[in-house]
Amino acid sequence: MDQEELIAYLAFIVSVFALMNPLAAVPIYLGLTTDLDPETRRRIPFKTASAAFLIMVIAFFAGETILTMFSVSIPALRIAGGIVILSMGWSMLQARTSRTRQTAEEADEASSRDSIAVIPMAIPVTAGPGAISLMVVAASYPNPIEGKIAIVVAVLLVCLLLWLFLKSATSISGILGQTGMNIVTRIMGLLMLGVGVEFMALGIGEMFPALLVAPE
Repeated sequence: MDQEELIAYLAFIVSVFALMNPLAAVPIYLGLTTDLDPETRRRIPFKTASAAFLIMVIAFFAGETILTMFSVSIPALRIAGGIVILSMGWSMLQARTSRTRQTAEEADEASSRDSIAVIPMAIPVTAGPGAISLMVVAASYPNPIEGKIAIVVAVLLVCLLLWLFLKSATSISGILGQTGMNIVTRIMGLLMLGVGVEFMALGIGEMFPALLVAPE
């Protein structure tokens, strides 16, 4: 892996981390598990991280096939995914949870569930529309087998961080406090805005290549 590929790979890891945003899942996790017994709470972080990993990997390997079935092009997905990511990033820039992550109705329903590890914690809180769009777009690039393995490893790394963050949710919340968590959320939101703009620019350029032709 040369320097240019390494930089691109690190940028991909940062994009996955920003879109899955394990830190933003911490207050949601704490709010949904307040009334659960300690043993149940102990199992949820691993189940959530495992489910999120499976969702992301399935999106990577099967997403393009699903798009083909519904006659949706990759450029169209890039534009749509960019809009979703921009919406999420804008909400996070204001330190609030985007409705693409979890609606009020989903939060009310989740509070009555015995287990919230998969829904809503894995999807849509962590492996949400933005993260899934990223994986489908990543699958559209001509990756050799080593590249595909590297992408899966990147997702695994972020999911391990998700597990650690949720497992240490109480400590993280106590250390950072609400202000600290809001600051980190805003930083992640700014990164997501950049990713969203990049998605849309690539999609528009591929769908309307004439726009990129410089006038003579």
